[in-house]
Amino acid sequence: MYTIGQIANIMGISKDKLRYYEEKEILTPIQNDENNYRQYDFKDIDTVLAIEFYRSLDLEFKAIQKLCKESDIKDMQGILDEKHNEIIQNIARLNTIAHRIEKAKKDCNDIEKHLNNYSIRPMAPIKILGEISDFRAYKEFEVIHNNRDQLAEEPIFKSLKRYIIFNEEGIQSNTMLVTKDIEVDNAVGETDILDYEKCIYTIVEDGVQYEDVMEDNFIKGEKWMDANNYKHKGIVIIGMLLVGYHEGILKSYLEVYIPIE
Repeated sequence: MYTIGQIANIMGISKDKLRYYEEKEILTPIQNDENNYRQYDFKDIDTVLAIEFYRSLDLEFKAIQKLCKESDIKDMQGILDEKHNEIIQNIARLNTIAHRIEKAKKDCNDIEKHLNNYSIRPMAPIKILGEISDFRAYKEFEVIHNNRDQLAEEPIFKSLKRYIIFNEEGIQSNTMLVTKDIEVDNAVGETDILDYEKCIYTIVEDGVQYEDVMEDNFIKGEKWMDANNYKHKGIVIIGMLLVGYHEGILKSYLEVYIPIE
């Protein structure tokens, strides 16, 4: 027979872990009536070895309890299939998060490079899923929620794009589109796609109310276009890149696309 300290040394694990296995009723050493000490035999060592194997597969203790009581190959296959599917889903989720982090890092670099500066670049295609009247039209957010399957858990502010039509007289229409990014190859034949090969591009910093920056941005943008002999199409698309806080107040970095001829 072995004491809990001896088993801990043999297995290279802590006494607390052995006690935890006992709490889960997977490990059941006998109790010495004379001194109330736990006593372990080789069967208990085998059980600890089995537990460590199952834990190496990241199986939950509920599954381990079942396997340690009574199990056959079919039981094992069923539990492993369930765990494997769970891991595959987690890998997909983590890959999505990793992609978003990479995109956010790129956005940080773009902000440093393009903040209040103008350049020419294409706007990647986006598919319009719906529209709401304004960023603050919270009662209309159901439009976003109804498209959750297509948005694939994309944060709300990343799925919204301000779409403005303007002319010499000023802004003619101003709507908030619910959109999703789409690959260029997948855009062929699709409907409700916004895709501009040549745009004036800049990034501006502001609060979440786009109107606060539009007038100033229009003036600067028109001056830059006139100086470089570009003619706009009367359209502006604005989306949020990143959000942060300054002295407890939300600020946002907005990317602005102005399609040109």
